[in-house]
Amino acid sequence: MNIYQAIWDADQSGSGIKPLLATSDAAGQEEHGFIRVLTKAETLRDPNILFDLALPQHKRTTYDLAQALFDNYALDEQHAEAETPEEREEIHDLLDAVVDSAPMLVARQYVEEATGTSVSSARWYATLLEMWFRTFRGGGDPALSGFEHVFVGEQEGPKVQGYHFWYKYYLDDGMVQREGNRAAFPGLDDDRIVYLRGQYKDGQEQFAESVTISYKWMAPDYDAKVLRPLTKPTGGFFVGCSVEGLMALGTVRAHLGARAPKEAVINGARYELKVFRSENNQHIRTFYPIYLGPASDVTPPDVPVPDPVEPGKLRILAALVNPQGDDPGGERVMLANGGSQAVSLAGFVLRDANRNRLAVPDEFGTIPARGAVTVSLPKGSIQLSNKGGEITLLTPSGKVAHRVSYSKAQARREGEVIYF
Repeated sequence: MNIYQAIWDADQSGSGIKPLLATSDAAGQEEHGFIRVLTKAETLRDPNILFDLALPQHKRTTYDLAQALFDNYALDEQHAEAETPEEREEIHDLLDAVVDSAPMLVARQYVEEATGTSVSSARWYATLLEMWFRTFRGGGDPALSGFEHVFVGEQEGPKVQGYHFWYKYYLDDGMVQREGNRAAFPGLDDDRIVYLRGQYKDGQEQFAESVTISYKWMAPDYDAKVLRPLTKPTGGFFVGCSVEGLMALGTVRAHLGARAPKEAVINGARYELKVFRSENNQHIRTFYPIYLGPASDVTPPDVPVPDPVEPGKLRILAALVNPQGDDPGGERVMLANGGSQAVSLAGFVLRDANRNRLAVPDEFGTIPARGAVTVSLPKGSIQLSNKGGEITLLTPSGKVAHRVSYSKAQARREGEVIYF
């Protein structure tokens, strides 16, 4: 299995939504979410190639947090950025929401296995911050960042550079506009994209997961409060993946130590995943897919991937990290099964931040559907540090079933159960 397919599937179990061709049946998809994709639009004048969005409320969080960042960046890539404390807080709000998400856990474990190192939640957070949000100089431009380029888009002369996030294209193409932006930016029209033509080949029209198109964009320059006409002769992006899904794909591809394949197979289509980094290789400059053709006759690269993350299954619900009195022997971890069937605990293992392990005792047997058990941590087994740490639940095959982290401030409260 391809690591990129594993990330895609994990994202669909989280905040990702299903991309559908324009004529596909969407019956029963409202709870999961979907977006329709019009790939054959040459007979229409300025069509909306993304339309009929169903984005459930329980999946909206990271989309809204990313949208809050769109007006934080200078449009012209040659302009310096003036980041305010409020804007920095918006970045951390987004990272807090995505760092332990389903696709990020898959990406994180892949990096762990590829590099042979332990990657804590805090370390992964720092990696995302450095790769996607830390500004850097390049080509004479003073303040570039991967998030701005990939998710927001930048001006380079008469062209738009980057702009590879389907949800922002949907918003700019006349479907949704925040009232707050209208008040702060008079004349900010709903429909700011003029579709020019599709750039499809080799059957890409059969796959709703990506588009390759040409368009014009009336780009808002929030500093100057003007709209600037920009063109995108050829633009490509995945459709339906969430903010965290796209970031997980890009992080794995750009991570030097992971040495992830350059080519991906996702839902039957082959893509070259283009990535460019900063001169020091620490930051993402851009990331986007290039459709190569159907994958029916192609065997995807044989790379190790973790077990898929499935919602509603076995997870770490809570922990007593700092019991009253002596900690050894008094710490507890509560496991919960949110699924519709009982889950056997045979072979499952708990691991602490120092990679010490404790096999879940045989006495527990199984956890019934929507049930929970509390595992006592014997003295000399795993340890839950009162200075902050993480707890990992491993499957019998050694893959990550669930991982949680807690802060020093949370652990300071003696006798208090921490819920995750």
